[in-house]
Amino acid sequence: MIVQKFGGIAMRDAASREVCIQHIKEGLAKYKSVLVVVSAMGRHGDPYSTDTLIRLTDAFQIAPESKDVAAICGELLASSVLSAECLKQQIPCQLAYGIQAGIYTDDHFGDASIIKTSKKVIEELLQHVPCVIVPGFQGITTDHRFTTLGRGGSDLTAIVLASLFEAEAVEFYKDVPGVMSGDPKNNENVYKLSKVSYQMLQKLCETAKHPLIQKKAVDMAAKHHIPLHIRPFGSSEEGTWINSHVH
Repeated sequence: MIVQKFGGIAMRDAASREVCIQHIKEGLAKYKSVLVVVSAMGRHGDPYSTDTLIRLTDAFQIAPESKDVAAICGELLASSVLSAECLKQQIPCQLAYGIQAGIYTDDHFGDASIIKTSKKVIEELLQHVPCVIVPGFQGITTDHRFTTLGRGGSDLTAIVLASLFEAEAVEFYKDVPGVMSGDPKNNENVYKLSKVSYQMLQKLCETAKHPLIQKKAVDMAAKHHIPLHIRPFGSSEEGTWINSHVH
């Protein structure tokens, strides 16, 4: 099994989602099953992005639970659209959201902590289809209220599922070639690193204004020795591997 994570840019429009579907097909050709985790479609300013949804009313500032319910709609919509488009291309798949995803949290709305997980529903789905699509970023309390996992929480969703199902790796599809040796905006001589340690990625996440992967997700991957593969979206280039064997 492999976990594939597609971000907002990858989910933005039909043409981009077609590329996602090609990556899913590639994954299914290599692995028995693929778990797909998606972010909301687009980025700030796009109609269904998380930033747009949580700015629908300034009243969300005093209603964190309501804000979380609005926030998760972007991922729910993205996962429903991608699953329908996969089915249209004869890719057998199922959605798993909310309680079905099995990620239980406390009630710290906006940045909830995971308290337990369950693989029961997704495991049952995988007995019938090779591909399960999960909206990232969301958790659920033990009394069945939606929560969110903090900024970049879809990355954490992917890592949690990879740990739960002992996936061979998590593929993060990005609009960059991989992990770079420096900031290309400040140095034209930077180059792509083929391998990076968890520790180096953790440091990069701490200092970057827009981390490549959520820091909590990287920390969990390091703890459970889950290989990460940052791949350029829409390309067959190798990208960057992050695992325990790099020092």
